[in-house]
Amino acid sequence: MRTPAYDEITVGIGATDLHDHIQVALANIPVDEENIEASYLGAPRLGRARLKPFTTLLNEISQYRNHAKRRIDLVVFPEVSVPHAWESMLSSWVRRHRIGVVCGLEHRINFKGTALNEVLALLPHQSATGHWSCLPVHRLKRFYSPEEEFILRNEGLRTPKPKNSNHHLFRWRGASFAIYNCFELASIEDRALFKGHVDFIVATEFNRDTSYFSNIVESAARDLHCYVIQVNDSGFGDSRVVSPSKSERMNPLRIKGGDNLTFLTMSLDLKALRVHQRKGYGLQKESRDFKPTPPDFPMSGLRKRMSLGE
Repeated sequence: MRTPAYDEITVGIGATDLHDHIQVALANIPVDEENIEASYLGAPRLGRARLKPFTTLLNEISQYRNHAKRRIDLVVFPEVSVPHAWESMLSSWVRRHRIGVVCGLEHRINFKGTALNEVLALLPHQSATGHWSCLPVHRLKRFYSPEEEFILRNEGLRTPKPKNSNHHLFRWRGASFAIYNCFELASIEDRALFKGHVDFIVATEFNRDTSYFSNIVESAARDLHCYVIQVNDSGFGDSRVVSPSKSERMNPLRIKGGDNLTFLTMSLDLKALRVHQRKGYGLQKESRDFKPTPPDFPMSGLRKRMSLGE
């Protein structure tokens, strides 16, 4: 297997797009295993009973932004939570409300009988003429979990070999971030790829083993020295924002459960994180907000991130 690599994608970098903070919303929604099964059997469930709660949640997010006068930059949904058929609807919502979305798409079966598990990023941006557009970016999951492969193969389906596909490093609204699709986080090499190059990573998940992944995301936050946005099925829980901070300040947002589809928001202070990373250990060790950066933290990546905000 080749060494993991990434492609850099710059979206709408301009004076109106830059912020010192990124406001994120974590969607707390259930992921129905019957919906997952229907998708890989070629008959995804798209009826009103499923669509109505989803569009209601989108309306609540946009109303929160409009009525509460609180900016929301990015909404994150769990892995395999959105049907492919809803992508155009979701893209229109992103463009209209200028809120980005990261979500896991349900399995799509190609003509070879291969089940494709993709993560989708929909990022709004404004052109020089003032027109708002939405950039869709798909990426095939690099590592399927053993359980996922077992189920798909016993349903007579193939799993792809996407290990040669590249990750994406997004530059958007002054932030630098990357997306991991669940089991990909278990790869040390794939996690280390963005050390020093991201302000935050997004982890879309459909994962029962929350204890195992809890250790992974906390390690990732400190090893990469960035925020981690983890969004899981609401029943499994442990959707949260993790900060590269001391244990008592490491989880400023955490959510699980509930019958209704809902969301929680949090502001990620990009400027404070970068200012801390710029300093040497002698000044970092006195900080109440963040832990010191790890050894060999690449300052070139930090300088690139800081230049995006100027």
